[in-house]
Amino acid sequence: MKRIFTTTLFFIHTGIQLLSAQTYTPVPVTGFNADIVAEAGTNAVAVTSTVIDGSNHILHSQAFAAANGIGGGIINSGTFVSGTRTYQMNPYTGLNALYLSAAGNVANSLPAGTLTLATPASFSKLSILAFGTENNSTVTVTLNYTDGTSANAGTLQIKDWFFGTPFIFSGMGRLTRTTTFPTVDGLPSNPRMYAFDFNIPCADQSKLIRSVSFLYVQGPNISSRALIMALSGVQSVPLTYTHNVTDAICGGANGSIAVTVSGGTAPLTYAWNTVPVQTTPTATGLAAGFYTLSIRDGNNCITTVTDTVEKLSLVTLTAAASPAKICAGETSVLSVTATGGTASNYSWTPGPAAGNTISVNPIDTTSYIVTAQDAFGCLLKDTVEVTVKPTPVADFSVLPDVVCLGTNHTLTFTGTAGTAATYDWHNFSGATIQTGTGAGPYDIRFNTAGVYPVQLQVTEDGCISNMATHNITVSQPPTASFSVSKTPVCAGETTTINFTGTSAGNVTPVWNWGGGVVQSGSGFGPYTVSYQRSGTISLIVQDNICADTATPVTVTAIPMPVADFKTDLTIGCAPTEISFDNLSQLADTYQWSLGDGYQTGTTDPVYSYNTPGTYTVTLKAIAQGQCSTTVTKTALIKILSPPVAAFSAAPGPNTPVEFKNGTFTFNNTSQAAVAYNWDFGDGTISEIEDPQHKYELPGSYKVILYAKNEIGCTDSISHAWYIIVPDLVLEIPNAFSPNGDGINDRWSIDGLKARPAATTEIYNRWGQIVFTGIGYTPWDGTRGGRLLPTGTYYYVIKTAADEKPYTGWVALLR
Repeated sequence: MKRIFTTTLFFIHTGIQLLSAQTYTPVPVTGFNADIVAEAGTNAVAVTSTVIDGSNHILHSQAFAAANGIGGGIINSGTFVSGTRTYQMNPYTGLNALYLSAAGNVANSLPAGTLTLATPASFSKLSILAFGTENNSTVTVTLNYTDGTSANAGTLQIKDWFFGTPFIFSGMGRLTRTTTFPTVDGLPSNPRMYAFDFNIPCADQSKLIRSVSFLYVQGPNISSRALIMALSGVQSVPLTYTHNVTDAICGGANGSIAVTVSGGTAPLTYAWNTVPVQTTPTATGLAAGFYTLSIRDGNNCITTVTDTVEKLSLVTLTAAASPAKICAGETSVLSVTATGGTASNYSWTPGPAAGNTISVNPIDTTSYIVTAQDAFGCLLKDTVEVTVKPTPVADFSVLPDVVCLGTNHTLTFTGTAGTAATYDWHNFSGATIQTGTGAGPYDIRFNTAGVYPVQLQVTEDGCISNMATHNITVSQPPTASFSVSKTPVCAGETTTINFTGTSAGNVTPVWNWGGGVVQSGSGFGPYTVSYQRSGTISLIVQDNICADTATPVTVTAIPMPVADFKTDLTIGCAPTEISFDNLSQLADTYQWSLGDGYQTGTTDPVYSYNTPGTYTVTLKAIAQGQCSTTVTKTALIKILSPPVAAFSAAPGPNTPVEFKNGTFTFNNTSQAAVAYNWDFGDGTISEIEDPQHKYELPGSYKVILYAKNEIGCTDSISHAWYIIVPDLVLEIPNAFSPNGDGINDRWSIDGLKARPAATTEIYNRWGQIVFTGIGYTPWDGTRGGRLLPTGTYYYVIKTAADEKPYTGWVALLR
């Protein structure tokens, strides 16, 4: 017998073996913290971020060297190739080195750093391109995997960039980091770069590496530092194998196991646990037993393959079952036949049972194994299966199981059976099948009330189910109806509801009053219900099974109108016209009573009150001729008697009065007034009840009196003309004392107020004019703003061209 297996493995055993022939390819990473390469221009400071040793040095590119006429320089592309190794630095225009020192005590360096792979991958080996400055450095390496685990990859001794061995690149020179005139030293053999390799544990070579972490370990030289510039690696290749087993004939060593391997890291070596050890992929001459092959790959990782060579006989057993398929509870007869030789010691499992023929009655499909021995004692066996056919399960649901007369039942098969099953339904008599055949579902309706036991039995492939039974109940329904005594009603009014249907037994009414509020009543009523808003009454009568719904009745609730109004006036003088503004809501007709016996149905009446008095107004607002509210505003309207203006004056009208006597006394004889406004015709007014008024200019004046009562009603009267003429003879004072005491400080002639064109000239005793005035112009005893001395002064007053001037003297006293 041959058995063939295929297996894909990574590595399950670890070891270390350096093979320089393996190809290292660049691994793109991020995480550098320093720009240490001057790549262009003449200013090394401008294109780098830090020095890397204690004497102000950095690296520079060959392009920078050419631009500055100096030697040395690293490859412009940053690609370093040595044999099968390739390292790729980050672009020189950005961060291109991981700069580490003890505790980060060197400026611009870190105590630890992590390089993160641009794309996580699995590797068998990794290598860094690195060097140290200011002596050797020690760095520990940790591998971080995408599954969240980490592994210690060992400790690296990173050699100083001068004179270290072995190296892979050298003689690039080091550059002073200056803004101008940079210099190079170390040529032709220094500085140097080194490759530092670290293996990936065999068990981890199938994992994806996310990042590599470096920790600087402080040594004796606190100023030493390490620079890591690139990561390269050898990606791991999974090892796949298949194995083909040829069993040994009982009693002989003639078996074999052939293993075919693909993948893995070459070279591969093989070692079987045979005596002597076989070192090829195929082991031959094997007796029955357990065998192990160790496959070691080029990374010294070991893969173990195990298999078993069985002991075979030339005798063949053939087992049979009759019948091979049975229903649960039936019996099958098992038998076995030996060909190619003789067999004995037959044994059956499950069992235990012995003999070449047995009877079984399994409850589930069962595989029976028969074993025996040939003449050499080799184990023989065969297997036969007895299939237990599934017994259908008869079950069904009835929804609903209890209904009212005239309602369908839905019968749904819920058991288990195949498509070839047959269904035997019982006790459908008395029912009408609405729909359904075979397994259903069925819709059936019984024509009379009662309890009906419905049954189902299912047969499939000769196997019969148990009988399933469900009782179906059909009930006689009640009837529901009711009457309403009154609709519509006014909002808040009640109506009476009476049940008019039929009920028997345990019947319950379910009322819905549609927003109405029950005032009295329970059960089937009668009910008294009030309604603020229209609502629909519904009734369901039910006996836990059946229900009947009455025809709903809507009770219309007429919203109660809200009576309200306002007026444009509430007080006035007779006659006064009042406009009534109807503010009522939810009304369609109105009745007004306006307080003096007048009534109207106008919505917004306008009415004239002609008689003084106080009036109460009533408005009745009516909705649909049925519902009404009334508002009364007591003593709302007040009508007053109007004022009557009258006056007399002394002197009276149409009598010329000299200016000096032009003060008039007015006698107010108005009636029903509380406030007065006088217009004297000369631009002056007064609110005094009985005023006096002096006119300041000659003329004829009309006087108007306005009389108002307390609410502003006004009456007016006027008299004309009140005549003012100039004084026939001026009254001229002969002395004044302009000393600032406020008494007789100016020489003034009141009669000149009536003669605006008159001129006045005053002379001193030497005949010099000291003052000139026109019209009424009092003199304050000064000339040009300067005080005149005490003395006698002479005046000439010319009132009109056709009148004789006034002359005389006046004494100026201090």
